[in-house]
Amino acid sequence: MTEPAGSRITPGRVFLSLLVLAMGCMWFYAFFLARSGNPDRLDDMSWAETAEIRCIEMLDDMDGLRLASEVATPTERAADLDEATVLMAAMVTDLRLIKPGTHDDGVLIGAWLGDWNTYLADRRAHAERLRTEGDVRPLMSALPSGTGSVQERMNGFARVNDMDSCLDPGDL
Repeated sequence: MTEPAGSRITPGRVFLSLLVLAMGCMWFYAFFLARSGNPDRLDDMSWAETAEIRCIEMLDDMDGLRLASEVATPTERAADLDEATVLMAAMVTDLRLIKPGTHDDGVLIGAWLGDWNTYLADRRAHAERLRTEGDVRPLMSALPSGTGSVQERMNGFARVNDMDSCLDPGDL
């Protein structure tokens, strides 16, 4: 008996059938099983709530400091910048002591605090440049991908997790 034309199982048809099945499984996973929302959002928001309180305390401590635009000389700006950076570094140290709710949150928080460390190093370098080179613009570290700065990523994480007081203070 001869098979009717077009009903044969060929490697190409098997491949295309498997491809369609795999794509269907992928979309099923994406719509029904995968975690939705921003991947930087913490699972346990109690860490973010505690961090927000500490960040508010740091901002309160900084209230007595002058903004860069209010200071006449680069040397004075460097001194004020150093003072503010010490307050921020103490905040970051305190934030490291807060226990994250989940392992995944710990990974995200660790990366965010790493960005803070880079930001603090940038501030220290800028203060030194103000003392040695005079009136210069701040240089912030770029992301390895070159698509933004560490400061932008750091602020994005704070916004996603409702920690507006944990944004960079904008004192430069």
